[in-house]
Amino acid sequence: MTEADRIEALLDIVDESRSENRDCSEKLVVLGYAERRGKKGYWPTQAGWNFLGDRGRAFDLG
Repeated sequence: MTEADRIEALLDIVDESRSENRDCSEKLVVLGYAERRGKKGYWPTQAGWNFLGDRGRAFDLG
């Protein structure tokens, strides 16, 4: 998974207008960039938010 793939997968998780790819999201969990959130799917970890940087600020509600 390249850096661009990780960014796209993280944006897929946080942006409701994009569809999430569960395979990519699961890879993010293994890499430590996302965590499972029950039935709601996945959500970025602190490392995921830091990796997204400015691109993810509009979606970071925490």
